[in-house]
Amino acid sequence: MTIEREGKMGNRDLHLFFLIDASDSMGYGGKVETLNNAIREAIPHIREIARDAEGCIKVHALSFSTGARWLVKNTDVRDFTWENITTKGVTDMGRGFEILAEKLSTDFQSERGYQPVMILLSDGLPTDDYEAGLKKLKATKWGSKAIRISIAIGSETDMDVLQDFIGDSFRGELKPLKAKNASELKNYIRWASTAASTASINPMKGMLPLPPAVEPEVDVEALDW
Repeated sequence: MTIEREGKMGNRDLHLFFLIDASDSMGYGGKVETLNNAIREAIPHIREIARDAEGCIKVHALSFSTGARWLVKNTDVRDFTWENITTKGVTDMGRGFEILAEKLSTDFQSERGYQPVMILLSDGLPTDDYEAGLKKLKATKWGSKAIRISIAIGSETDMDVLQDFIGDSFRGELKPLKAKNASELKNYIRWASTAASTASINPMKGMLPLPPAVEPEVDVEALDW
């Protein structure tokens, strides 16, 4: 999967965004606990990748439930520690996209850097107008340029929504990942945060490796979630 670039950019930072579903349903079956642990365990691996960057890897995290809010903004991964998120409310994914679009349109208006990496994690269906929010996000310079990856947590996620988030960035090569249990979710979060970051900062390779193997058809009865 070929990575597009903005050309030579001087002191370039890579911005890594986690967009996290924090609705009520994420509180069941150990999903949010696994997510918290998976991001925490991925941080040392992201720090290793940061050594090859011209600038820094900056971490951002935004959660959406009833409304949306920033958890972390613009924190150097070398100084970053993950604080557990809690769950409550519905799934205002569209509002999350809007808040991210607003940040990209203001704080990032003249930003020069590597392609940002955006990782969407959700276990359900949007309860607001996600399409309007996603349109605003993709209309921004960095929203359109971003490496966008989505991970479904369990069997109830709307896969079409997650595919809309990815869009045509990879000409149909990349599909949403479906984590059927805690082990798969940890593997996918680590892959998404490290492989995509590596591809963004390495101009010699410029490729995103394929994600861990996913079964072409999932037996819903066999799901842990």
